[in-house]
Amino acid sequence: MTRIERNTKQRHKQQAFKIFRALIFVSFITFIACGEDSRDLPMEDIIEDDHPIEEDPSVVFPFDAGLTNWKITLPRNFSGRTRDGVLVADEVFLDASRNHYHQDPSFEVYQDEYFYLTDEEYVRFECPATDDIPTTSVNTTNTRTELREMPSNGGGETGWDATNSVTKTLEFRVRILQTPASKKLAFAQIHDFQQPVWDDLIRVQVESEESNATLGASARIYIMGDMVEGEIEDGFDIDFRDLNYANRFIKDNYVLGDWLHVKIAVQNSTISIFLDDMQNPIRVYENADCLSNYFKAGVYNQSISNNYGGAGIAEFSEIIVSDNF
Repeated sequence: MTRIERNTKQRHKQQAFKIFRALIFVSFITFIACGEDSRDLPMEDIIEDDHPIEEDPSVVFPFDAGLTNWKITLPRNFSGRTRDGVLVADEVFLDASRNHYHQDPSFEVYQDEYFYLTDEEYVRFECPATDDIPTTSVNTTNTRTELREMPSNGGGETGWDATNSVTKTLEFRVRILQTPASKKLAFAQIHDFQQPVWDDLIRVQVESEESNATLGASARIYIMGDMVEGEIEDGFDIDFRDLNYANRFIKDNYVLGDWLHVKIAVQNSTISIFLDDMQNPIRVYENADCLSNYFKAGVYNQSISNNYGGAGIAEFSEIIVSDNF
């Protein structure tokens, strides 16, 4: 299994990147799964001291073997890439050697304002929800600062099979700090790679009571995506909306700034969602017969064309994912 977490002093001495002219550190550590479920590690076991080291100017994205194969979509366009005449959001591999548009200044010294390590050593994802931000395609107005699972062998985009007996897991600790004007953002997904009907199987989302909500505001956590919204008329064999939409909310009393412990497990066409209790799933969705899936985590603003403005902000203290390819 692979994990992102705040670094130990030993890792700090090996790896660093520069953000906002300050040296801060993050480590990606690889370990072998001993069973089907990822380990539930207490927060106090992750917190470590850090001592800045001298900057190595040759270092750009100096991550260890863990999630270096993943890439992140950022709400800006340094690459100049277009699709159908529209600027599209940059996709940056955490392994710098895999990036091709060298005019991106973040490849000189990494200092992206949307994805960085805080003074508390949490990984922060920020994403504006305005109509001038590049998106991933002309088919969406929703903006994102979001990690996308990639094969551990360094290969290109692909997906894993949800129907087989191998358990695929994504586990993380997250706190939502701010919602956009639309009140909604997704902070984890299972997305489809190339199936004709499936798109985003699962989105774990937050919706605040007020627009542009900040710390201390009231909100709800809920599940959306094909397993909750898909209907027969969309091409599915099962009316998932009729089965699952009414029970989409999994936490009614969330307060922005509180930590959530979430795990998503996939096996034998079944998706199990765990919230805080890692032994008993809070929701189980069956008939997930999709063959080309991948996990995503970060900030993906929702419904922003209905109410542009503000930004979504979330912090992760750890992300643990099984080796799925």
